[in-house]
Amino acid sequence: MAGVMARLCTACTTGSKKDDCIKCGKRVSSGGAMAQLCQSCSFGIKKDKCVKCGKSLLSNAVMARLCNNCNSGANKDKCIKCGKRV
Repeated sequence: MAGVMARLCTACTTGSKKDDCIKCGKRVSSGGAMAQLCQSCSFGIKKDKCVKCGKSLLSNAVMARLCNNCNSGANKDKCIKCGKRV
């Protein structure tokens, strides 16, 4: 199963928020990874919704990121919304 990159709306990425981990809120270092959604959570119109607040995304959406802690081990292959494998 291939994952889809989770995205954030512009409201959820104002200021320095775009560099915060979507899972724990800590600052993401250069080693951070992109958060993913499983096919169920990225199906239909859901793929065009902000992973944090659920608002519709505009063309200038930002990719949601994970810090190294939240992306370690098996977590890196899990959907950020439901926890299923991607």
